[in-house]
Amino acid sequence: MQLPYVYRVTKYDPADRDEHGYYTGSEDTVSDHGEVEASYLQAVAAFAEDTGVDHLAVREPQIPSIAHFGVEPPVDGFGLNGLFPGGPTGFHDGAEVPLGIGLELVRAMLRDNGAWCRLEVEGAFAVHVGWDQYLYISSSRPCEEALAHTRELGLFPERLDASPYAFGAEEEEQVIQWPGDDDFWADLHRAVVTGRAGILEETYLEGASRWHHLTSDTIDPVRVGLVDRRG
Repeated sequence: MQLPYVYRVTKYDPADRDEHGYYTGSEDTVSDHGEVEASYLQAVAAFAEDTGVDHLAVREPQIPSIAHFGVEPPVDGFGLNGLFPGGPTGFHDGAEVPLGIGLELVRAMLRDNGAWCRLEVEGAFAVHVGWDQYLYISSSRPCEEALAHTRELGLFPERLDASPYAFGAEEEEQVIQWPGDDDFWADLHRAVVTGRAGILEETYLEGASRWHHLTSDTIDPVRVGLVDRRG
């Protein structure tokens, strides 16, 4: 669902953009790990407060599987250490986190630590980080107080029609997915007992997976132990 108010929040002064919209100023494209980074996080918190949300859901979580493409060096745990009780397995689609943890995830994304996701409250609020310290915040409300506070922090909020990183229908149509419902597990059980299947790959977030050996005795415990996904 496209929210009506979409803002690009950056440290880049629009006055320093050329006729094509490209930034030509002197600001660095990495996080300062200090005052400017803190301003980004305060801006997210202000928009969340203005929208009336204090918990966020993790969507489309990713970690690098092989290569690291961030500008900054990779870190152990992809920036997730200490944020989820179960480690990276707690970082899954549908996981709900308090706003404070959500801000730490935004910090990890600003620092190119490796973990990436969208954070949202369906129908009300969303935030994600693009390349080069571009932050995108969407809300069901205009968030006038948050906009004013963001400007006071020295950042530049700009109204957009949509984020360039918005999830597209064309991407969604490229992958055929089946829900892990009762019918799926019944079909899988038949395949296992007839010898047509014996291994299940669980991709609990993009870039990370684990394998389960299946027999007629283990299939039910495996189902119970899979990472929970809500919504």
